[in-house]
Amino acid sequence: MENKIKHSEDFLKSVIKKNTGLSAPKNYFENAEDKFSAFLKEEKFPKENGFSIPDNYFDKVEDSIINKVIVSKKGKVISLKDKIIRFIPIAAAASVVLFLSINFYNNFKTDEINFDTLAEADIENWVIENASDISDEDFAALINNEVNNENDFAFASLNNTDIEDYIIDSENTSLLNENY
Repeated sequence: MENKIKHSEDFLKSVIKKNTGLSAPKNYFENAEDKFSAFLKEEKFPKENGFSIPDNYFDKVEDSIINKVIVSKKGKVISLKDKIIRFIPIAAAASVVLFLSINFYNNFKTDEINFDTLAEADIENWVIENASDISDEDFAALINNEVNNENDFAFASLNNTDIEDYIIDSENTSLLNENY
């Protein structure tokens, strides 16, 4: 019994000792699903040929193709004159608007700002705010370009206390360098 499979057909017949009279060929159920699905698909196919050709089709096909190719549609002609006539009022309106805006701009133009119109306080404020951007070399170049005579500074009278206060207040270490 160990060699026989418990649920095989031959094993069951030997145990029951009765023949049912019904049997199926070998491998019947393995291919049954494929056969059944093929049968269902065949039933869905139409029994008649779905393609048909009208009588004398091949005799007339060349003529119909040539007639379709030779007959060309004429395009709609758009006159350039009509487009220009539509464009003229738009161009005129644009030129009037441009003319008026230029005249308006020129009449209400603000005075130009130059060095003479600036107040001294404005210049001082600008120098104070931008002092970090201006280096000593920039000042030296400015003084060398504008100062031609050393006597221009003769009006400035400095006494020793002013010079000592300046040296004490400034933190320039190059003034205190003793190696020179």
